[in-house]
Amino acid sequence: MNKKLHVFISHCAEDRLFASALYQELKREDWLEPWLDMENLEPGQDWAFEILKAIHYANVALVCFSKNALPLTGFFKRETSQILDLTRDRSEEEYGILLLRLDETPIPAEFAKYPSVEASGGNAAVVEALRRKRGN
Repeated sequence: MNKKLHVFISHCAEDRLFASALYQELKREDWLEPWLDMENLEPGQDWAFEILKAIHYANVALVCFSKNALPLTGFFKRETSQILDLTRDRSEEEYGILLLRLDETPIPAEFAKYPSVEASGGNAAVVEALRRKRGN
């Protein structure tokens, strides 16, 4: 399988340093194409439009949850709502959600049915979960 797995990284503003480090790690994998706002947005772009476009283009949304992210508010809430909407419109093979728990904060009920990975397991655990999602 030569097609890259496009991964949208969703995070709240307070977790941006973690998200950036994760992006750098995922970028090292030649079969992954991660997308992160602070890495992929260009000056002058309509950031809200570009983020929503990236959500739609992705194969997997990697949603980072922490105490900082809850309750869902602001643009993070908009992102996660859009991500959930896509799962209703596409098959699991076309679009998936993988939750990344940065701490012990409970996952919101609307995300409870999706697989999760503990950040304490390191980025290798995230890569392995994405590999399973890809089907390798």
